[in-house]
Amino acid sequence: MTEEDRTRAANANSLRRDPVFQAAVIEVRKGALEQLALIDPTDVEAIRNAQATIRAIDGLTTTLANFIIAGTPQRTGLAVA
Repeated sequence: MTEEDRTRAANANSLRRDPVFQAAVIEVRKGALEQLALIDPTDVEAIRNAQATIRAIDGLTTTLANFIIAGTPQRTGLAVA
């Protein structure tokens, strides 16, 4: 693990815990899901756009989690009782 990995993990964790960032992610995803529920089922373009927004938000949160995992030292030598 490099110093860059640790820095990226710290920054990603800071973002993940930031209430404004959390609210923005939730609002964008919620809005896309609500839009998806109301779209005319024959409007393929609108459906794809809403789905793309949801995938992008999910991808962002997954990437942040992966950065955190990659930059966090693994616990070793823990005793099991």
